Amino acid sequence: MTLRDLGAKPFFNTSTDEVARQFLVPALSRSIRYDRGVGYFSSAWLRMVSIGLVNLAQNGGVARIVASPKLAPQDWAALRQGNDAQNDPTLHAALSRTIEELASDLTDDTLTALAWAVADGLLEFRIAVPAGDLDGDFHDKFGQFHDADGNAIAFNGSPNDSERAFRNYESISCFYSWLDERESKRVDLEIERFSRVWSNCDANVRVYPLPDAIRRNLVQFVERGPRPYRKPDASPDKAPDPKWRHQKEALKVFLGKMHGILAMATGTGKTRTAIAILNELRDRDAISMAVVTMSGTDLLDQWRRELATKSPFPVYRAFAEYKEQQQFVNDPRGSLLLVSRQMLPSVLARLPEAAVRDGLIICDEVHGLGSEGLARSLKGLVKPFKYRLGLSATPDREYDPEGNQFIEDEVGPVIFEFGLEDAIERGILCELDYVPLEYTLSDDDRQAIRTAIKSYHARARAGQPASPEDLYRQIATVRKSTLTKLAPFEEYLSAHPTLLRRCLIFVDNKGYGVRVQELLLTVTGRFHTYFADDDREQLVTFSKGGTDCLVTCHRISEGIDIRSVNNVVLFASSRAKLETIQRLGRCLRIDDANPEKRALVVDFVESTDKSAPPDTDDSDQSADEERRQWFELLAQVRRKS
Repeated sequence: MTLRDLGAKPFFNTSTDEVARQFLVPALSRSIRYDRGVGYFSSAWLRMVSIGLVNLAQNGGVARIVASPKLAPQDWAALRQGNDAQNDPTLHAALSRTIEELASDLTDDTLTALAWAVADGLLEFRIAVPAGDLDGDFHDKFGQFHDADGNAIAFNGSPNDSERAFRNYESISCFYSWLDERESKRVDLEIERFSRVWSNCDANVRVYPLPDAIRRNLVQFVERGPRPYRKPDASPDKAPDPKWRHQKEALKVFLGKMHGILAMATGTGKTRTAIAILNELRDRDAISMAVVTMSGTDLLDQWRRELATKSPFPVYRAFAEYKEQQQFVNDPRGSLLLVSRQMLPSVLARLPEAAVRDGLIICDEVHGLGSEGLARSLKGLVKPFKYRLGLSATPDREYDPEGNQFIEDEVGPVIFEFGLEDAIERGILCELDYVPLEYTLSDDDRQAIRTAIKSYHARARAGQPASPEDLYRQIATVRKSTLTKLAPFEEYLSAHPTLLRRCLIFVDNKGYGVRVQELLLTVTGRFHTYFADDDREQLVTFSKGGTDCLVTCHRISEGIDIRSVNNVVLFASSRAKLETIQRLGRCLRIDDANPEKRALVVDFVESTDKSAPPDTDDSDQSADEERRQWFELLAQVRRKS
């Protein structure tokens, strides 16, 4: 007999049908698996469908039930007894029954039958608790029957699995996999929904196996079913601000994919989203430990502060003066390691395989993993993690297909995007103004470029070719450090001295920064440098308003959150958009202390020179123009109501 023998009645209700006798018992009797999600479960339901459950057992089948934590005390005791019997031979022997005895117990001693069904694996029971966007009860009622021939029936409706449900006015709708394509699709969707809940892959439901539910003391004792509505005197919590809804969306996507990159604009909450994913996986008992990695002491310290207040994981550190990695490696379970990218390969190589298989790795500014040296030393060390999360506003490494492929192979592809335009329109980032200052290369600059090009071709002819990227870097260095940018900057600064208030100035090197400082002194002395050998206290002083302006290179391009930064000056801009976007992100964050804030970006664009010799290479000049066009379009984006 198969499920097809039942016919295909689309609808049952307790007023006109005997739902248990006409539908549930016959379907159970023909099934090898019964999957059920239900708001309230009672052992009395087992008694009502006892014949069907006996036949399910004779078929070698199993019932999987996900229910809310609201149970009668005697049912909870029976479930616990069955769970204990799985690890206690004496208790298991006391519960042992034959199939024939099961039929008797289901009617005469239902609680013993319930315990026996759990102990022998006939019934798998899990507790469901709403999470994420939901704060009420697990209150849905849906299920599926599966037979040995691959047929399936899905149903949903109002009744719980309780004796009272058969006395209420209740109804269910049924869908049959063999009827037609539309019905089959409905059945598949219901099967997928149950699988997502059972496997703990629904972002808004946390599911606990019996041992975890027992340990966490999750169950609430009731004598009858749960209240299907909020108490009249209970007011709902304040609704979350919808402009941040992308964080919940990203969490849901990641829980479904289990690995991949969140491409989220700077200032849109990448760190917060990652910590929400970390906590969600921990609450689901889906991970045993975690590793968080990125580059830069400032960013690592910022992560440490966030984790200290938003995550219950004990945190070990392996960066700068902190050398706690061995303690973590010795016993990683239940803890988290915050590790610099440079130390990551040696740490991952020493982690126990079992911990990695149940672990989460978070790679902030994930594009940095694709560098040639890191890719070589990390190959095969990231991919074994069960969950792999990459974060970046700019995950693509321009001009580096090998690095991009390594990141995708080890961490995963981009699975969620929320860009600058989205963030500005939603009011997460502020609007900006753009000022391009034109400059012209000097004769010395052009000669330096010609020399670089000739050297490149000469090496190629000699059989020692350099990579095109090396040539691009040499030409870009000339353009980044040309002194001809200083005059238009001096002129603009003279007319707009307020530019230096809450301002970051990015230069290519420390020597060029000295020349810029000479111009700043004509306006203010409230500035400082922040290069590789400068004390980190300079950043702290700037963040607290002790200085108005910082002159820096790469040290704070990524990740650092100083919301009061208003203006950015880009003496040095890379051909790749990655660095530009990172630097732009420093000034676009909303500042509660300055609600009318508009960011300002001052950029340098080489003026078109048609008289330039043909061997001076105009690729970077074109890059300047492309950057100008991109900034001008971005400056037109406005916040939407």
